[in-house]
Amino acid sequence: MVILKIKISLIFGLFLFFLPFTQALTVNVFFPLKISELLLVVLILIFMQLKFDRFFLKTLWSAKVIYVFLFLAILSFFVNSHWSYTYPPKIIDYRINRQADSLLRTIYIILNILAFVISIYFIGRPKNYLKLWVYGALAASIYAWYLFISSGLNIPFIKMFGMQENPQTIMGFIRAGTFKEGNFFGLFLILSSAVAFYLNKDRVAWFLMFTILSTFSTISIISAAFFLIIYFKKYLLRKRNLKIFLLLLPVIIIGSVIFFKSLFYQKYVEEKLFTPLNTLTTSNFSKVDRYLTGKIALEAGIDNPILGVGPFNYGLHYDHYNNIDEIIDNQSEFSINFFNRKGKRAIPNNVYMEVWAEYGIVGFLLFIAFLIKTLILSIKSKNLTITAGLIAMYVSLNAFPSFIMLFIWVYLAIPYAHKFYHTQPKIKYSGQN
Repeated sequence: MVILKIKISLIFGLFLFFLPFTQALTVNVFFPLKISELLLVVLILIFMQLKFDRFFLKTLWSAKVIYVFLFLAILSFFVNSHWSYTYPPKIIDYRINRQADSLLRTIYIILNILAFVISIYFIGRPKNYLKLWVYGALAASIYAWYLFISSGLNIPFIKMFGMQENPQTIMGFIRAGTFKEGNFFGLFLILSSAVAFYLNKDRVAWFLMFTILSTFSTISIISAAFFLIIYFKKYLLRKRNLKIFLLLLPVIIIGSVIFFKSLFYQKYVEEKLFTPLNTLTTSNFSKVDRYLTGKIALEAGIDNPILGVGPFNYGLHYDHYNNIDEIIDNQSEFSINFFNRKGKRAIPNNVYMEVWAEYGIVGFLLFIAFLIKTLILSIKSKNLTITAGLIAMYVSLNAFPSFIMLFIWVYLAIPYAHKFYHTQPKIKYSGQN
């Protein structure tokens, strides 16, 4: 049994280390099979053989709302796999086929929640496994800067096996590191920075926070700002710091005026945010697209309030709810083709709207209840760093492709692991409060 625990501890540590390698060090089998996923399967098989005390089981029970959500997601899969709608599904390029793609998503939801359960068990132990998360994030970030600088200078670079032939770029700079998209990498860096601050590894935390800039992810930068404001609020409110702020206020005001009059603000902020939806421009194109995909998700959830349209099925209902011709007045050939998304699977690009559409209003309320429960638990335990990370995550999910990323569920497990640790007798918690 001791040998078994040692092996599973090592496997869990490696699992945390390889969390950021989602598009690197992978093997393509209908989807990029990751090292972290393989390690998770091994963890699950071994974990099932362990005996659990009442403290751990009590902690798991406190997260019961997410298990209800899981049950609903599984039920939604079975019902929607055989459900006939009054309109044909959108014709898209499936990975396998309609039912198999939805099944894969359902399995992945199960794996994510099992990762959540296993993480509670190990993070809530005396040995601080989270440092391996930080080491993995540091390795991925160093490699990301290597890609970023090399691609920006047009210098040949070495790609890890499994990476896409053409990684996601902006202005020629690779922005996604070891992830598929910059938004994925951005949120991972925020949570990794939070974990590093939590472990008092401040220099690493600042490096990870600085690396967010390389993602060019607007939502990640905004979410990081939320994190920093919350994390440093106790310093900002000190009398000395308020005096410094007042002294710097004229500089801040002058800088703000210059920024608001700049071409950058006018093109990428003012025109993007305030151009009416019915007038399509290069500046507000993404806003119109997000409005359309969000509106489609909203209507799909309203029409399917109990079980939604099923896991990974949002894109199948895209054509039925797509009314882009009624929204904008100046369609072009490019925009017509883009918003039609012929053969492509559309996504809401918003986790909350994804849950609303695919798991219905009931699933949405369960998911939100879980997020609120987790946040309250973190606040009660006085973990300011973890709490700030949670809030930053919740902000980021407004422009995030999906909630089925393992690092999200490992991070969500931290407040429960803290509770588990403190319910055990005569054990001093090794993390930062």
